[in-house]
Amino acid sequence: MNSRILTPVDGSENSMRSLDHASFLSSKLDSKLTILYVLEIPPFVYIQSQKLVNSIMSELEKEAKTILENAVNSTKKYDLEPETIFLEGQNVGSIIIDYIEKNNFDYVTIGSRGRGKFKHAILGSVSHRVLHHSKIPVLVVK
Repeated sequence: MNSRILTPVDGSENSMRSLDHASFLSSKLDSKLTILYVLEIPPFVYIQSQKLVNSIMSELEKEAKTILENAVNSTKKYDLEPETIFLEGQNVGSIIIDYIEKNNFDYVTIGSRGRGKFKHAILGSVSHRVLHHSKIPVLVVK
């Protein structure tokens, strides 16, 4: 079928369940799976030490790398070799939407709530934004 599935992950249980659904679909549809991690850059307004900022960012990047490695390992049971993408920014939902639009995906699977700071009444703010702004089908996984 040659379709393309995108799954943003953040290491939360819901995002990993979403990845499992995407992996299953990808294996059944013979689709290309892309796993996306968007590092939410925290506001460093009150930190005057660039060394401290660099240290914090380094730790966040290490955590992101570990999450992506775990995500790829979880797809092995489906015999998949997913592509991994690492992006950074302050508005995770908008970054995901931009990435979807620029890369012609056919489907998105996303966890209903992630590890983000802000929560929406029903869905997480990132999944809510993706669901409502995506022009392609979105599977929200609880």
